[in-house]
Amino acid sequence: MDLMTVAQLRAEAKKQLLNYRRNKPRAYRSLAKQPWRKTARGWVGAIDCARAYFAVISPAKERFMCRLFGLETPVPRNQPTSERMIKLSIDLSVGESTLYKWREDILEIVLYAAIEAGLISPFGIRRSKRNGRKKAKGVGNGE
Repeated sequence: MDLMTVAQLRAEAKKQLLNYRRNKPRAYRSLAKQPWRKTARGWVGAIDCARAYFAVISPAKERFMCRLFGLETPVPRNQPTSERMIKLSIDLSVGESTLYKWREDILEIVLYAAIEAGLISPFGIRRSKRNGRKKAKGVGNGE
């Protein structure tokens, strides 16, 4: 089985968040040239949905998401993440530990959006349905 662990799923979400600015303009070019653009478009859509969710629920988290992952402006590559987190905690007037919790919340919501968009299948259920495998008799119905 080639299932992804939770740590791998989080790493993928973080990678896609950091590549958002680079992928957004590329995702909407012709799909015929490069098929990976369909995946990039899906991730851009999932991240946009997560941003919209946070804009409604908690605008401060949405601003933090944009600034931490460089969704609108580039992230300074020469600055360590911990240093950036301290600077953001001062700028947003929020405790550093709260920002680390927010980062985890953001990764979770992005993963949920990716699962909903069909980009990730953490348990292989969609993959098994696509391959034509049928549910075993009596499994899942209390028998």
